[in-house]
Amino acid sequence: MITITALIIVTDRLSYLKENINSLIKFNSDIFVVSNGYNKEIFNFLDATKKTYPKFDFKIIQEQVHKCRARNIGIESVNSDVIYFLDDDTFMEQDNIKILQEKFNLYPVGVIGGSNLTPKNSSRFQKLVGFMLSTPLMSYKMCNRYLSTGTDRFTDDTELILCNLAIKKELFTKYNLKFNERLHYNEENLLLEQIKKHGVRMLYSPNLNIYHHRRADIKSFLIQVYNSGKGRGIMSVIMPSSIKIFYFLPMLFVVYLILLILQIMPLIFLNLYLIIVLYNVICVYFINKLKLLDISIMFLISGLSHICYGVGLFIGLIQGITYKKTNSPSL
Repeated sequence: MITITALIIVTDRLSYLKENINSLIKFNSDIFVVSNGYNKEIFNFLDATKKTYPKFDFKIIQEQVHKCRARNIGIESVNSDVIYFLDDDTFMEQDNIKILQEKFNLYPVGVIGGSNLTPKNSSRFQKLVGFMLSTPLMSYKMCNRYLSTGTDRFTDDTELILCNLAIKKELFTKYNLKFNERLHYNEENLLLEQIKKHGVRMLYSPNLNIYHHRRADIKSFLIQVYNSGKGRGIMSVIMPSSIKIFYFLPMLFVVYLILLILQIMPLIFLNLYLIIVLYNVICVYFINKLKLLDISIMFLISGLSHICYGVGLFIGLIQGITYKKTNSPSL
């Protein structure tokens, strides 16, 4: 039977890590953790877990490194057929290892991913973020990363996300692949695009679900969105074949807003945008039976997310172009 090891990178979120590892142990999973930077509490927990659970191992990186470097170290350390990448702030409520074994035996693919759902015990703000991320207006095709919808299907990076992603290890060695340390975000998208270029098929399965804690407040969430846009911008320069027009719509929206302030563009397009966003928010409101106050919060989440992603994308494009000109070792 195909062997699978869950790979987790952690820095300092011990409570989330415990929840994650306990959920994996419940299903008798093989686990490997890379601690990116020495943390005494995390080391004590990892050491105690190794002594009591035989299918667990870990590696400590004494001085914190780029998260892609930490992930590459983890890949080198795992000896299974498949590496199952999980974020430290995720957890399972089903046997995803068994599901992955069945899917890899059934489909001729090298990569399988699924959804990351909002935990049931999340705060109201976190739940609202989850609701909005799962709408096409907010995330386009990427909304399937936050939903469990449809049937098994061949896909690309638009539906796959690193916090719940299984990749055959042989792909890293066969094609000399690794996570690009120039990217702080969206690193899996570049890797998946490289894998795709080698003719390897990828699968999205709605059965492969994990729960993923959302950012706790609007500031941290918008920073995450900004960084996601920035990563996409850098990736677009590194690999132009990954460019899709819908990634650039938020940036065009930001350009439009600037031109609107300068009284160069008409107001009608903003009115149309606001109507579409309001319609989307109201649909979410009725479907999920939310409170009236939630409408204004979701409206704010939508508008600010598009703006932050657009600004991040622009900055990412500039950084990517600068890298190409200067051949800087880091972005």
